[in-house]
Amino acid sequence: MIIDCAYDEKLSDELVKYLTENDFQVIKDPDGIIRSKDVSLTKDDLDLFLKKTGKIKELQVIPSEKNVLIIATKIPIEGFGFVRCSICGFVMYEEELMAHERAHGIFLA
Repeated sequence: MIIDCAYDEKLSDELVKYLTENDFQVIKDPDGIIRSKDVSLTKDDLDLFLKKTGKIKELQVIPSEKNVLIIATKIPIEGFGFVRCSICGFVMYEEELMAHERAHGIFLA
C-alpha cells in the first residue's frame, strides 16, 4: 500500500509514528509518501488516525488506485458551484436543483 500525504511532511511523520505504535510495518519516503507491505493495514486504520488526532474535520482519505490512498484536505462541493439533492444525494449545478427535486415529486405522486 502507498499512502500519499500530499507533500505534508509533518502529517506523514505523525502517521508513521501512529502506525508503528500500532504495530504496522511502514517505510517513509520523501515528499510525504508512506509505503507498507502490511496486508492488515486498511483505509479504516487511516480514518481512525484522523479521528483520534482530530484531523478528520479538515482531512479525508481518498482511494486513488488499487493500493494507493491519498490523505488530502476536504473541499466542499459547494466551492465549485455544485449542490447535492436533499432527496437522493445526486450532485449537480445549483441551477438544476429545483427542477431535479421537482422530478422526485412527479414520481412520488
